[in-house]
Amino acid sequence: MKTPLTPLDAVLRALALRPERPLLEEGGQTVSTAQFAGRTARLVTLLREQGLTSGGHVLLISPNSGDALLAFHAVPLAGGVIVPLNPAFGDEALRFLSGHADPVLALVDAAHLPRVAEALHKSGVPTLPIGAGSTLAGRLAGVAPAPLALPDRLDEDQPISINYTSGTTSDPKGVMLTHRGAFVNLANMLYHLDLRPGSVFLHALPLAHGNGWGCAWAVTAAGGTHVTLPELTPERLRAALLTGRVTHLCASPALLAPLADAAAPLSLPRPVRLAVAGTSPHPRLLGTLQAQGFEVLHSYGLTETSALLTLTDSADLAGLPDAPAVLARQGHPMIFGGQVRVVTPGGAPVPPDGATPGEVVIRSNQTMKGYYKNRAATRRALQNGWLHTGDVACVHPDGRLEILDRAGDLLSVAGQTVSSVEIEAVLYRHPSVREAVVVAAPGEGGGGDDLPVAFVTLHPGAGVQPRELLDFARPHLPPHALPTRIVFAPELPKTASGKVLKHALRAQARARAGGAVGD
Repeated sequence: MKTPLTPLDAVLRALALRPERPLLEEGGQTVSTAQFAGRTARLVTLLREQGLTSGGHVLLISPNSGDALLAFHAVPLAGGVIVPLNPAFGDEALRFLSGHADPVLALVDAAHLPRVAEALHKSGVPTLPIGAGSTLAGRLAGVAPAPLALPDRLDEDQPISINYTSGTTSDPKGVMLTHRGAFVNLANMLYHLDLRPGSVFLHALPLAHGNGWGCAWAVTAAGGTHVTLPELTPERLRAALLTGRVTHLCASPALLAPLADAAAPLSLPRPVRLAVAGTSPHPRLLGTLQAQGFEVLHSYGLTETSALLTLTDSADLAGLPDAPAVLARQGHPMIFGGQVRVVTPGGAPVPPDGATPGEVVIRSNQTMKGYYKNRAATRRALQNGWLHTGDVACVHPDGRLEILDRAGDLLSVAGQTVSSVEIEAVLYRHPSVREAVVVAAPGEGGGGDDLPVAFVTLHPGAGVQPRELLDFARPHLPPHALPTRIVFAPELPKTASGKVLKHALRAQARARAGGAVGD
């Protein structure tokens, strides 16, 4: 017998077990499994009454909230495809993507509804306000609960979600993640995060970002408790961790960097299992997090791979003399991650020498179905059964992957290829540096050479000067790789998911061309 692979099976099992256990904590209130299951069943009814049929797209625009989690459970159980858009996208992007996604229904947080209400009305898309200040609770009370069961004729190869990787209107990439891929992601997260009944998971990532790296479903499936903080700041993250309630966390280096401020040391009251992924974190940051009590998993993945796909587990590195450097690598494929290779432009595997760069290509059950209504981008990404990521990496003798850069982020300096990550890693060694990002500015005379420009944020109270940082970096870098300018900034421009907007920094670097070492 063959039944479709979907995370919904595990979700339904969890909703039927231990009805008294806490499933959600929000704003000081606790929602039991029985209460959450009842709300889910009623929302399934309401969605169908609003016209949702099998395969219909349901737009979700909401910060991390109990109602958003409710949507992640009810929409696919009603047979729909959830399309979460990060409210941190700009108004124009939200309006554009709200149309591009072809929704039949929209669930929009009441605070963000004015941003898209007119566009949805013109498109004839019914809208259900959710979140604080909405009438969702009253509307749910007025409908009968639907039986909680898998949708009829569920196809594991059909999308469970469409996740937009950015808010751009020029080349929209709505990643279609399937039930099968989400199931494999669920299995990986349950195993590697060691989620269990009683786990308390703090949602620091936007749920719109790869479905919270799949944890929208994984935490429920494990019998754990979701903790939501709709407006997450470094201060609120710190306060939540200091309660001693949180056992698990997924976060980007940008969100974690403020926790490493030496002027405000953090000591966790209990160990917290942490999956960190995104831009490559410096070993110093990872080491600080370990010293604070985090059990660090350093991962790599893309929205196109249902989020995380590889990892290095700090627990596996005990006794290694170079453990901090190894933890900074993105590691091996997860237990069900599939095949991850690093290849030359001709397609041959690079030697495992820890130096030769190549492109990361992936063949995995977690790989996307394609980009919604973007065949050209799908053809570029999926070639001969492999996902071409555009990420540049090397492979170490122990088989671990190390991301070096995006293909477009490598610099050509004095006729040599330089990784911006290599320069950033040196700058990160300085104790005053909180974030460091290196981009290319055009060289003089239009000869094609790049000039490395470093944009740096500092820990509060740090008094280092640009020339001091340059002198600090000089012994650790070849002369051609030294930044030509170091620009201090209070904050770096970031995407809605916390990744640095390098194109914005490149534009600044071009505008500042010819400036001094320090700006």
